Amino acid sequence: MAKFYFKSIFFITSFAILYLALAPSGGIYLDFDLGDKFNHFMAFFTLSLLLNRSSSSYEKRLRNVIALTLFGAFIEVVQLFVQYRSATFGDLLADIAGIICFQISYSIYRLIRYR
Repeated sequence: MAKFYFKSIFFITSFAILYLALAPSGGIYLDFDLGDKFNHFMAFFTLSLLLNRSSSSYEKRLRNVIALTLFGAFIEVVQLFVQYRSATFGDLLADIAGIICFQISYSIYRLIRYR
């Protein structure tokens, strides 16, 4: 039953992130040079955590990484066609960094926990 809740929260969070990525205001603004990249990193770190909690096998973790990377790329492509938004390769790299950092952190956690 817990996996169902994590899937539900994942989809709600995904839609919220998609909305913020396409909204005119640009979502949450952090007043430092890499604030936008930090937002991307944390958004995809969180999505990775939620999606990983709703599926647990290694094959599904690999699928999750690919799916979230494609979601990040989708957001950047859509932003190319939105007049008040811009798409950058740096944003996609920040998305991927968030995904990979979560996966590494989770792998280390599992290694320590099940030692």
